[in-house]
Parts: sequence; C-alpha cells; structure tokens
Amino acid sequence: MYNGMLIQDLDIADVSSERRNPILANVMAQLDYMEKRGSGLTRICNETKALEGYKDELKPVFKSTPTQFQTIIFASSNTSNVGDHDGDMSETKLTERQQKILDLIKESPTITGKQMSETLSVSQRTIERDLSALQKIGVLKREGKDNDGKWIIM
Repeated sequence: MYNGMLIQDLDIADVSSERRNPILANVMAQLDYMEKRGSGLTRICNETKALEGYKDELKPVFKSTPTQFQTIIFASSNTSNVGDHDGDMSETKLTERQQKILDLIKESPTITGKQMSETLSVSQRTIERDLSALQKIGVLKREGKDNDGKWIIM
C-alpha cells in the first residue's frame, strides 16, 4: 500500500483504490490486463463467501509490509479441485459467473468473449479464464475458428 498503511490494520470494506500511476493504470486497463475500478479486495471476499462450504474462519486474509502485499485464500476441506472428476459432471460446481457464461452461450452459441465481458461487466481476461476452466472440466467445447466458430455445451 503506497500510502504507508498496513492492510491488516484497515477494514477491507473501507479500503479505496489509489493509483500511483494513473496513466499506466489506464493503459493496463485498456489492454485488458487489469480493471480500473479497484474492486479486487471486495471481490475476493465476496467470491470466497459465495463458495460452497465457506465458513467465517476461511475468509481471505490480507497482509502487507512496506514492500509487499500478500493474500491468503484458504480451501475448504470438502472442496474438490477443478478437474477432479471421473466423467460424471453432476457433482461439478460452477461459479455463478460460469453459469451466466453458459446461459449466454445457450442464447447465442456464436457469442464472443468480448461480448460476454461487456454483458457481465468483467474483463476479457476473466472471461478467458472461465472459458478455459469450463473447457478443462469438459462442460464446454469450441468448434471452429475464433472469429467464426461457435461454443458447444457438453
């Protein structure tokens, strides 16, 4: 935290985003390497809380020193890793966003990642990670080329 404060001494809900270099931040956002809204800490907490098996003692821990920032995310003991299945997808748990992506694909199998990112208000990189995870667990398949292909839900 470049203002010298330590994250562990602050209430995460009250931490505002401050950019050291707004020009660089804008360029990185335009390249889809980061988002400009500074919602990362709150989003980490909310996404973790929404996971099955979440308990308050598993909430993320944020620590900082004057030279580094650390995020610790705990796994629930009853949570399986992505890809830990034997072909039976009935037990696979999708995130809310992944389910929304599948719903968008059902409506329009030729939808692009950019269109999904705009509809769901997340970066294209976030959509790419979700699409990759869905393909890895066998829920989704891409047929054809990037510019004229379509998505197939398995």
